[in-house]
Amino acid sequence: KVKKLNRPVDFQSDGASRRAPVPGDVAAVIGLYTNPPGYELEGTGKDGITIWLHAFAPEDIELEVIG
Repeated sequence: KVKKLNRPVDFQSDGASRRAPVPGDVAAVIGLYTNPPGYELEGTGKDGITIWLHAFAPEDIELEVIG
């Protein structure tokens, strides 16, 4: 779950993303990067449909693990 965004997200509609990520969104980690370190996250709605896809540097986002 997106707990906090530490910098604004540069949102550009690309066909897969309907809006920018916001705190409270539930997301799945779909990719991990090592050089530079980061995460590719997919935010989905309650219906399971993708709302956004975005890559984040670790310092740009705070996540909360939910189960």
